[in-house]
This record gives sequence, C-alpha cells and structure tokens, in this order.
Amino acid sequence: MSEERDLYMYGIGIWNGLKITLKRFVDTFVVDLGMFGTKQSPETFAVRQGAQAKGLYTVEYPEEKLAMPERFRFVPFLVVNNPDDPHSPGHDWCTSCGICAKVCPPQCIWIVRGTDAKTGRPKPEPEAFYIDIDICMNCGYCAEYCPFDAIKMDHDYELASYDRTMNHIYDHAKLAKPVSYWQQIAPNRALEEAEGRGQWEHKDTAKVAKKAGIPMTEPVWEKRDQAFHDPDIENAAAKPAVAAAPGAPRVAAPAAAGVSINVEGASPDQLAQWAANEGLPLPARSAAALKLEQMITEKTFKPSSEHRKAVSAAKKTAKDTNTTIEESAASFKPGEVVMAAAPAPVADSVASAAPAAAPKATVPAGVSINVEGATPDQLAQWAENEGLPLPARSAAAVKLDSLIREKTFKPASLHRKAISAAKKAAADAGTTIEEAGSGFTPGAVIESPVLAALPPVAEAVVAAEPSPVAAATAATPAAVGGTVALIEAAKELERKSKAKEIKLTSNDRKQIAEAKKLAQENGIAWE
Repeated sequence: MSEERDLYMYGIGIWNGLKITLKRFVDTFVVDLGMFGTKQSPETFAVRQGAQAKGLYTVEYPEEKLAMPERFRFVPFLVVNNPDDPHSPGHDWCTSCGICAKVCPPQCIWIVRGTDAKTGRPKPEPEAFYIDIDICMNCGYCAEYCPFDAIKMDHDYELASYDRTMNHIYDHAKLAKPVSYWQQIAPNRALEEAEGRGQWEHKDTAKVAKKAGIPMTEPVWEKRDQAFHDPDIENAAAKPAVAAAPGAPRVAAPAAAGVSINVEGASPDQLAQWAANEGLPLPARSAAALKLEQMITEKTFKPSSEHRKAVSAAKKTAKDTNTTIEESAASFKPGEVVMAAAPAPVADSVASAAPAAAPKATVPAGVSINVEGATPDQLAQWAENEGLPLPARSAAAVKLDSLIREKTFKPASLHRKAISAAKKAAADAGTTIEEAGSGFTPGAVIESPVLAALPPVAEAVVAAEPSPVAAATAATPAAVGGTVALIEAAKELERKSKAKEIKLTSNDRKQIAEAKKLAQENGIAWE
C-alpha cells in the first residue's frame, strides 16, 4: 500500500502537475499568436484578464490594473448627491440611523448624529462619520443592511500610507463620494437599485421635488452598460401626445371630470389614492383616510407603506388647515361627486392641431410597428404580444435577436423570453421568425390588438354605468371602449407580473398607474 502511495506521490502526481503547467505554458503562446498585433489594446487586455482567459498573462502593474468585478468589496464609502444636483447638491443619503454601526462585526464604525443649530433637535444626517480601515474586515454588512442605500463597498484597494495613526481613520470628508462614482464602478447594481427606488435620486430628494411639483428622472434599463446620473427636470408638456385616428373625436382629459367618492364600498387601494390625491377637496380626502385608517386598525387587510403614507398625507394636509381628518370628514356626504384637479396644459403643438373644445383620444386605433427605430424593451413587447400578427411579431423578434448578437445592449431575461415566444408561435404555424418577418413592411400600421380583444362584459359595464367622463364630454362609444380597453390591458399586465410571467418595465408601471387612475375617475372596479 505504501509503495502505491509513493508511486502516486513521486510519479503520477508529479506528472499530472507538470501536465497542467505545460498546458498553460503552451496556451500562452497559442493565445498570443491569435491576438498578434492587438496585444496591448484595451479590448485584448479585458479578454486576457477575464475569468475565462487561457494561458498566462502578465499584468504590468501599476500601469495596468485588473478590472474589479462589481461585487468586489473593500473599504465602505458614503453616497452623497452629485455636486450638480439641482435639488440638493452634496446631500447625504445617510440618515445616521446607526444600523451599520450595530451590525458591524469588528465595531469599526462611529457615527455622530447631526443637530439643528436653531432648535437643538436631531437631524436625519450625520455630523461626523468615522471608519477605522485597519479594523474593517470588508464584509459588506454595513452596505447590505443600510435601508437607504447610503453606504457602498469601494473598489479602491491602494490604501497604503506611511502613517497609519492619522491616515487610516477615515472621516466623513474621505468617505463621502457622489452617486455618479457608484454608478461608474457598479453600473448594473446602481441601475437595479435605482429601479427599485423609482428614480435615480435619493428618497429625500424625491420628497423635496414632489413638494415643489417637479417630476424626477427615472432610470432607463436600455442604458444599463453606461449608467449615468441625469437629474435634469423632465418637461411634461414637451412629451409627444398620442395622435388620434383620422375622423375620431378627441376625448377630454379624465382629470377634469367629477369623481364619485364612496368610501364605504371602496377598496383599500382606492381609499389610499383618494386620501393622497391633493387635487381632491380636503373633506373627501379626510373621509377616505379615516375609512382607510379604520380598516387598518381592524386588520381587515394587510396594509403596505403606501396605505400608511396616504393616511399620513391626509392628516398633514388637515393639520396645515388647523383641523383634523375626523372634523373635516364630518362635512362630507358619502357618494358625493367632487371635481378633481385640473389637467396639465397640453403642448402647443397639440393645441394648435385641434380646436380647444375638441376632446382628446385615449388610445390610437392602430399600432405602428417600426422595428428599426424601436428600443429593445419595445421590440420585446411586440415580439411577445399574442394579439399582433405573426409577421409583425417575427420582425420585432428578428431585430431584437440581431441587437443581442451585436451586443448593442445587455439583454435581460424578458428580452430572450420574448424571442422564444415569437419563435414558438412561428413554429406552431409551421414556419420560422425569419421567414415570417420577411413579409412584414416596416412601419406598417396594424389594428390595435388591445381594441380587438375588448371583452363584451366591459362594454356592458360601461353601458349600464356611464362614467363621469362620458357624461361630461359626450364621448362616442368608440372613445369609451378605448378607455376600458386601456384599463383591461393594464390589468392583464399586472396579472402577468403577479404570476411572474413577465418582468414589468418602468413604462409598464406607468401604464398600470395611469389605468388605475383612469378606472378610479370613471367608476370602474379594478379587481
């Protein structure tokens, strides 16, 4: 037995180790010959220093440095707003809650909460923040547990110095780095977090902007590979309006119509929308908030943060007018029809195209499929839309597949699922997406699948219970049907999302929110 072990240790084992060394030695020259003439280019360097690289490759440090993966962890840093932020430049995302200091295993974080100089009351921002980088074990617990995304793990590992007593205790000035730095070193993670927040900016900045009536810039998934901070204010009036079909009347904006507030028969989500709607009179908001608070107290449903925020918003508005929601709600009659806030002004280009009294169309009668000028998300929606003709779906899938192959963007699972859905539909029809897509004319206008899929039950509901919009504007049945169709399409999106069949984009969430608001204003039940 010992002879076999000695044979393996000094014979076969040595030979196996030498084979691995020899293979890597040979692979080095083979790969170098394949990359002859481009060895020093950045693209080649990125390939050679990757995890799938073959052979040996010498990194000429410090002129060349290995690219750190996004989840590389080193000393933490604090995220602050960019210096060019128009709302609150340089504002700390940290609220000095102290969670990071509590969960830190080596206890190397010290925080001093800020105080208001006038009142002496504590403020949600750090007056001082220290990390001893000699004790820090780079575990990442502080970043993982931070509820405000205010602390992140850095990629800078060159921290050597001659004086550890002075240079290795990092204060707030050394730790604070703008959000653009985080988006630069970890673009994918930064974009996912921004998608979760709903905008690039911090929640505090969003609150300030909301009070001032400023819309925030939402993250764009198509720019995942080049995440950027764009705090410029969007001009809502400059957005192109949906063109109405020739000869179709333009239905007036639903926000200008009356809203029937019946708090007894409303759902918690409906009550939350009414309570948070600043365009409604205070008695109506108070009645909805009071009913919602009662349902929360009685535990008739599981409340979310949005429900509690709506109640708090109504209470704050009542307090600003020196009253309470109970007193204000006493003057409200259940089922009373109130006027919602006035709609936003229409863009000049739209106003000049049609008379002011002409109502505005809710949805177009047809869909123009132009695969050349579409975004990857739009192509994915067309490719998986079963209501579109197969040639249109196939053309969108072929274009999306070519964009993925050309690596013009980083595809998500929803893009690949859309292509697979189109391929399956083509296979069921006995063809391929290439053959089916070749017969499609780019930019062709086809009948809207949403309008074609309008269920007869929805029409009966509209006929039996006319909406305030229809009564106020004398809309035609086609316009009312388009409104219900838009609501039904949004319901289907929400159903697929809950069933985890699709992943909602920011545009999908906008469509669902607008449809819920439209259903509320027209008295159509969402469930």
